[in-house]
Amino acid sequence: MLRPNGWIGVELRHFLALDAVASEASFNRAAAKLGYTQSAVSQQIATLERVVGQKLIERPGGSQPVRLTRAGEIVMEHAQAIGARLASAQADLQSLTSGDLDPLRLGFFGRGLGALMPGICRRLDEERADMVVRVMLAKNDEELLGMTRRGEVDVSFVQLPITDTDFEHVTLLEDEYVLVVCAGTRDRAAPPTLDELAAMPLIGFLTGKVCQLTDYFRSNNLEPGWIVGSHDLETIHAFVAADEGVALLPRLATLSLGSGVEVVDLTCGLPPRRIGLAWSKSRGESGSAEAFIRAATAEAVRFARNRLSVAS
Repeated sequence: MLRPNGWIGVELRHFLALDAVASEASFNRAAAKLGYTQSAVSQQIATLERVVGQKLIERPGGSQPVRLTRAGEIVMEHAQAIGARLASAQADLQSLTSGDLDPLRLGFFGRGLGALMPGICRRLDEERADMVVRVMLAKNDEELLGMTRRGEVDVSFVQLPITDTDFEHVTLLEDEYVLVVCAGTRDRAAPPTLDELAAMPLIGFLTGKVCQLTDYFRSNNLEPGWIVGSHDLETIHAFVAADEGVALLPRLATLSLGSGVEVVDLTCGLPPRRIGLAWSKSRGESGSAEAFIRAATAEAVRFARNRLSVAS
């Protein structure tokens, strides 16, 4: 419920002016960025300070940059949240106009997640037979979370951890890393040690979080020999099948590999890939998103149990 209060005179343009001044550290540059005069920007900041009853900008004078006061930082945090909600409303209205609001918009980064989707969709069919899922692809978490924040995506697969406090998330599963080698090239039964792995020509996903593995090697005073990083699983498979290197891949990603390669379980302590689902705190979960999260969580549990039964 909307409740009028002492801030009823605040307008979006006031927040835009505050954001511009904060990011540019100058009234002149803020005016140029917004296409206003400097006096117009100053007037908007003065109006905002009068309405909220706090000094929001420190103006040291001379050539020194202006900056937000602590009160200004607080207002700016809430202004950004308001901007995110407005962007979400705009995206929802655009979807409504085009007739596309009803499908669940799912952020998806691939890299083996497709192995979970048939089971998730079967579960959704049992609960919500009329539900449609539209997959929105992106290459990394930064893109996916940006789409989620703007309301272009309702819920998104992510690789955990995420540190952005604008999002809620659930953990689905821990996906251990395995070694993928060219078929017929393994001449030993025991898996390689961490030292041996580091010396190999390594191939991996270009995710922005490959450093998780690199950091583990470096914490053991080793420098991994990455030779190829790719967003594309087919490319990685082709390199390995041609014996141009070996791949460190999460197990889910190996379930759709073609012939010509072998999977080797590892025992050297590489940290698993943690997969989760995230959604915007400001927007909350829709009924469709809740149904998807339940189905994905149940399917992840089934996958983990099957993996344990195979391992034992």
